[in-house]
Amino acid sequence: MREHTYFRMQYDDEATYRDLFERCREGMRDLLDAAMRYHKAAGILTFVTNFLVPQRNPMGLLLPKYDLRNPVYFMSELNRALSEELANYRNSYILDVDEISATFGRRHAQDDGLWTIAHGSTIADFDSPNDQDRIEPPDAIEQYYDLRVGQFLAAVWREAEASFDVVRQTDNIKIVIVDLDYTLWRGVLAEMDEINIIDAIEGWPLGLIEALLFLKRRGVLLGLVSKNDPERIAEIWPRVLGDGILQLADFASTRINWRPKNENVGEILREVNLLPGNALFLDDNPVEREAVSQAFPEIRTLGRDHYYWRRILLWAPELQVPTISQESARRTEMVQAQAEREEARGRLSRGEFIASLNIQIEMMVIDDVSATHFGRCFELINKTNQFNTSGKRWTDQECVDLFKRGGRFYAFSVKDRFSSHGLVAVGVTLDNTIGQFVMSCRVVGLDVEIAAIAAISGALGNAGASPVRALTMDTSANLLSRDLYSRCGFTQGAPGIWVKAPQSSTPTLNAAE
Repeated sequence: MREHTYFRMQYDDEATYRDLFERCREGMRDLLDAAMRYHKAAGILTFVTNFLVPQRNPMGLLLPKYDLRNPVYFMSELNRALSEELANYRNSYILDVDEISATFGRRHAQDDGLWTIAHGSTIADFDSPNDQDRIEPPDAIEQYYDLRVGQFLAAVWREAEASFDVVRQTDNIKIVIVDLDYTLWRGVLAEMDEINIIDAIEGWPLGLIEALLFLKRRGVLLGLVSKNDPERIAEIWPRVLGDGILQLADFASTRINWRPKNENVGEILREVNLLPGNALFLDDNPVEREAVSQAFPEIRTLGRDHYYWRRILLWAPELQVPTISQESARRTEMVQAQAEREEARGRLSRGEFIASLNIQIEMMVIDDVSATHFGRCFELINKTNQFNTSGKRWTDQECVDLFKRGGRFYAFSVKDRFSSHGLVAVGVTLDNTIGQFVMSCRVVGLDVEIAAIAAISGALGNAGASPVRALTMDTSANLLSRDLYSRCGFTQGAPGIWVKAPQSSTPTLNAAE
């Protein structure tokens, strides 16, 4: 939008402003299409910056705010339109420089306090030398404005790095385990006869609670570890956190007892099938944090600086996800169903237990990144550590290339009498080779992997008529999957290469068999 397009516009001519907006939107669409040429050719991961929204409405403080005649609203709507246009491109995301500027402080970075709105850039000192022949030469611009442009641009770069880590799910945290006293609420409430709710949770504790619920919606599991009497906590919980604020059922696993916390944390990690490196422990007591850290050196901890807790939980890239799948949104309920399943396992023999589950497995073949279930497959491959035969992380671009060469994802969804697990396993194949197999740890022990590998082998080997290869690579985390192919009837040749001879028939998709 050039200056001459709006300098002479009349304020009472609203139609002219609407027409200008549509022309700007159309021009933006064309510029975006040209800028995305590399993305369209190769599917390369792309971040698109949005526009800096002006600091104030130049027409005046009391003039209509949500009106295209207000440049603040005009630019905000253009950013919304940009987001809508970008939704047409896969593997592309908004890098929200406007939000960074707003959080950082627009007056420290943006130039519309001095130059034209259409310039839409950062403020700098380059004007000053041109004005030194004035009767009263001015000081440098930085003497009038508190310039923090360098810090702002550094923040933009850090945001780009963090966004990249979120997309790749680098070093992600899958469970947050919290304490109660002086952590989720103020004080030792179990010892109080009269509990003042305002004193207990108003302010930062309520902010922490809200942050935990946002994490749960993202698919991050919540755990609770507290040295308390479980009956007393169950009694006071509705009084302190009732009315739907936070429920004990929101926690995938709880340990409220007088045992050492490091033991309880270990039990929770085993129950939810997660590694310490994928966990965050939040406790106000440095002794408890040290004990947990000594027991699990890879676990992350938060403690003393409780005024930072909410900020870290909501903004740290390790706790964010690029998309939210149905499986992610239901992760807590799935883990809780797993506890019921384990209780049933303890009462029955293995054969009786597997048969009692009435497991049903559905296989889906995915050969395009636009396929409905590709997003969940991509998420599962890049988040799974323990049952992952190679540990490879994929980019969207690599998936596009694989599918162009005839590769496929074989995806498996599972349900039993307790719950629907959703899409929990993926085999990555090319020609007659299984290059990688990943499976969610919540179905470990149900023989899902046996049925899945049999189905993939049958598909790749023309229903058992040709040999099938499988490749593996040991990592520090994938102990669970190292014997997969030996259990599935493959023979190891060279290190990391397994072969299965042709079969006379292909097993059906039934884990119980």
